[in-house]
Amino acid sequence: MVAVKRIWNSRKSDHKLEKEFMAEVEILSSIRHNNIIKLLCCVSCESSRLLVYEYMEKQSLDKWLHNKNSLPRIAGSGAVRGVALNWPMRFQIAVGVAQGLCYMHHECSPSVIHRDLKSSNILLDSEFNAKIADFGLAKLLVKQGEPASISAVAGSFGYMAPEYAQIPRINEKIDVFSFGVILLELVTGKEALTGVEDSSLAMWAWEFIKQGKAIVEALDEDVKETRYLDEMCSVFKLGLICTSSAPTSRPSMNQALQILVRSRTMAPQNHADQKVQTR
Repeated sequence: MVAVKRIWNSRKSDHKLEKEFMAEVEILSSIRHNNIIKLLCCVSCESSRLLVYEYMEKQSLDKWLHNKNSLPRIAGSGAVRGVALNWPMRFQIAVGVAQGLCYMHHECSPSVIHRDLKSSNILLDSEFNAKIADFGLAKLLVKQGEPASISAVAGSFGYMAPEYAQIPRINEKIDVFSFGVILLELVTGKEALTGVEDSSLAMWAWEFIKQGKAIVEALDEDVKETRYLDEMCSVFKLGLICTSSAPTSRPSMNQALQILVRSRTMAPQNHADQKVQTR
């Protein structure tokens, strides 16, 4: 079983589609990681371009978090009855995404910047392991640690770092911001865009804290249990740090992964959660 993305040619968008197709082929053919989607092959002909990937049985994180009624319920160890995606699974997904980004930012040479990280681009296999997908907008940094120039802003509202829309340069911190938004989605159950004009989940979370409210009040009621509260609050705090308005205030992905792992080891271990593998 495989998944195939077909990219059609059209007179108006030939150049853009071709550029995205080549970017995805170039990057995914040169990197390999358990938390990054595998490109099996590509096919190019006059009428279309085909990208063939490993098949991800559980589809996207976005569907599990925000379209619960259309998906089957999960049973098993640590599951909350009637909840589509329990907290241990969400935590496992958060660590998986962090591991994939760590590989892209710190182990690839040159570094790979995704530029469009969001919950719909996080795919889940049969065991709910997270894999980062859709590298059509990804960019290679020519020199390690040096921001890359871009000709146009690309990305998704709600996940886009504030400085990205103002300065035509990119570095790893724009992915860190998007990762922070995904953490906030996982821990609150809310969508990246709140539905209020010019308001995002990151803005909502920061305003929530500025109002002096307790973090526990912001947590997703579907998965909020006493045994998970410390862990969930730690993840919420990390989501805040990653979505700081100043890029220099955000951690690197290596630092973010370490904080995540620490939040698990410091939390009370009186429940049978799924194990999380770290690199």
